[in-house]
Amino acid sequence: SFSHISMQPSFSIDLNAPFWADIPDADLENVYKQLEGGLGDMDDDMLDIANIPEQQPLQNTSLPALFPTPSATDVSTLRGGSFHLQNQYNQAIEQAKQVIDQMAQLHDHQIEQINKMQILQRQIIQTGKQSNEELAKQQYTLNQQINEELKRLRELNKTIILSPAELHKSRILGQRLQIQQQGLDLLCRELSQIGTEAGADSLSALVIEDQPIPQVTFKGKTLENNFTVRLLSGAGVEYQNISKIKAQLVSEERTWKTAKPLENDEATMDFYHRIATFHNLKIQVSSRMSSVYLKFGIQVQQVSGVSPIIQSHPSYPMIVITNESQWCEAAGKLLIMDCFAGEGEICWAQFANGLHHHFLKATRQEPGTPARAIKAHEFDFLHKRFFNAQNMVTAQQANRFWSWFGQVTQTLRFKRHIATLWITGLIFGLITKEECHKALEQQQVGTFLIRFSESYAGLFAVAYVSDDPNERVKHYLVKPEDTGSQKTLPDFLREKPQFQMLYVLDVNTGTLQTYPKDSVLSSFYSKGKRLDSEQNGYVLL
Repeated sequence: SFSHISMQPSFSIDLNAPFWADIPDADLENVYKQLEGGLGDMDDDMLDIANIPEQQPLQNTSLPALFPTPSATDVSTLRGGSFHLQNQYNQAIEQAKQVIDQMAQLHDHQIEQINKMQILQRQIIQTGKQSNEELAKQQYTLNQQINEELKRLRELNKTIILSPAELHKSRILGQRLQIQQQGLDLLCRELSQIGTEAGADSLSALVIEDQPIPQVTFKGKTLENNFTVRLLSGAGVEYQNISKIKAQLVSEERTWKTAKPLENDEATMDFYHRIATFHNLKIQVSSRMSSVYLKFGIQVQQVSGVSPIIQSHPSYPMIVITNESQWCEAAGKLLIMDCFAGEGEICWAQFANGLHHHFLKATRQEPGTPARAIKAHEFDFLHKRFFNAQNMVTAQQANRFWSWFGQVTQTLRFKRHIATLWITGLIFGLITKEECHKALEQQQVGTFLIRFSESYAGLFAVAYVSDDPNERVKHYLVKPEDTGSQKTLPDFLREKPQFQMLYVLDVNTGTLQTYPKDSVLSSFYSKGKRLDSEQNGYVLL
């Protein structure tokens, strides 16, 4: 999410500024008409549900083409889905995609413009000319363009629940625009100092170019993501030598008793490209449920003779835990901090986008191309079930919601086989009892599907068709004692004769089909000896 971006006041965009003369006017008018208008053409109804475009099929997880039902059940019919509303929302998503793509094109063009500015500014410095008013005006104009682009990205994040691809693009684009702005700020300050006695110490900056969203990590385990750091400078700054760059673990609340709280904390910076990547960072202390950050520092020796020490701003926050039981609480703190940024309430779309970022990270999926993202009907389920379909979400509501959804996410992250079962649709997941009845009422005895229990966070319920004429669809809660370290959920399902045909969700088409349970679950069964249900006269229940 972009709740952490400190936005500047909006400025009007001068499309006649000379700096933009080399861009076709028609292109600029088209882009900024959309930027200035935001998403104003979208109907309010479009913002009440989420739409996630269909994902690419997960490799090597295709289900056997055996015994499918003659006709698949469309999940949207279980929730009374409106095709018209879904179609409207698809159009809104497409409009958002176009805006993000056009802003990405502007970002790329701005790189070229900043490079031209650097060349011109270096010539001004070398010739000893006084500050150039025209160049200063161009830099000011470009800064306002970037401000406007960041503002529109933030508005987009508040207005509509983005697809994973656009959500990822908007986050990366926001980071890159902020770095562009920092580089431009160095040029502006350098230009204002030409002809003065001001030193060049402040004309370098260290920025974190690539970093993960706020995350929970384990003490002593390698961080899942690399951190890439770039050195920015004014046009006239020349380096004679650059030291190794060092990472440091910092906290607002405590100091570390150990001499080395961070391992693999040094990296060599590419002298010409001025970039360094930290691999295999490992934190060796617990943060005790408080946030910690990474900061990066470097010393440079300039040709001018000065040798400043340059430090980056802090990274996004992390919480370092020592055991799995702490994960849910820690992840919830980071989610609320990232989404709300100190505010008491935010709009539903903003929270949903932030939640999606954190969920995809927690389930170890590629953020732009996840195998199974949170779908439209699932966001709709969460919105109605936990937030009464309200447009605004309070931090208190979000905390209550996480007390349930956090346990679900923790189960997906840590329990054996569960993530794979969910990603491939063998576990349906988010569905109400009533919807289970709609899905199963016309199916044969023994058909079942697996959902997350609404009453018992982190546990599963199995809805199945029984031969009881008074209660055809029944629900069984899979209790903690039903599974364990030696017995997984597939093992439990395997030994129950009441469960014969698994109702499987095709995560790409949103349809349900039945398969014999052994045909889709056998690869997950433990290798130990299975008791025969009629062996030695005993019957398994």
